[in-house]
Amino acid sequence: MTADAVAAFTGSAGPRRLTKSLLVPALAAAAPPPDAGLAVGLACSWIGDLALLGSTDRHFRAGVAAFAVAHAGYAASFAARAGRPPLRRAVPITAAGVGGAWFFGRAAGALAGPVRGYALAIAAMAVTAAGLRGPGAGRAATGAGVFMLSDALIGLRRFVLPPAWSRPADLAVMLTYGVAQWLIHTPASAPARRGPEPQRGRHDPGAGLG
Repeated sequence: MTADAVAAFTGSAGPRRLTKSLLVPALAAAAPPPDAGLAVGLACSWIGDLALLGSTDRHFRAGVAAFAVAHAGYAASFAARAGRPPLRRAVPITAAGVGGAWFFGRAAGALAGPVRGYALAIAAMAVTAAGLRGPGAGRAATGAGVFMLSDALIGLRRFVLPPAWSRPADLAVMLTYGVAQWLIHTPASAPARRGPEPQRGRHDPGAGLG
C-alpha cells in the first residue's frame, strides 16, 4: 500500500502499474476472504484497479462497473452477518451517497450515469456494514466509510480539482483505499478466539453428572 501511494504521488507510471496490480493480491494473501461475498469483492476490486490504470473514459467505466460488483459482494457478505442498521448511522450514510450522486453526477458530464449509480451502490454497501454485529464489526463498518471517502477523492481528482492537485489527490486516494480494504477484510478473516476449555476432573462438582 505504501509503495503504491508513493508511486502515485511521484507520478512513476511504470512502478505504479506494478504496485497497484499487486495491492489486492497481497491483501488476499495476508487476509484470505472467508466467504464468497468478500471473495467477489476482492476479485472485482482487483479488476477495477487494473481498469483504472488507464486514463480514458472507457477505462473509467470499466473500473466503476467492477467496483460496483465488488460492493454488491461486500454488501451480501455483510448482510449475512448484520442486523438492521441504526438510523443514526444509516441516515447520514444515505445522505452522503445521495449527495455524492448529485454532486459528482453534475460534474461528470457524459459519465454522469455510471457515477450516480456507483455512488448509490457504495452507499448501500456502507449502510449494510453499519448493521454489522459482533467482533470486528466496527472495523468493517469504518472500512466501508473510508471506502466512500476514498471514492469521493477519486471524484474530486477526476472531475473537480485542477491538474496541479492530481498527485496529492492520488496519494490520498491510495492511502484511504488501502486502509478501507484492510479494515473490511481483516476482521472477517481473523479466527474467532475461544476461551479455555473448562477443566473437568475429580475437583469439578459437575464431574460424572448427566
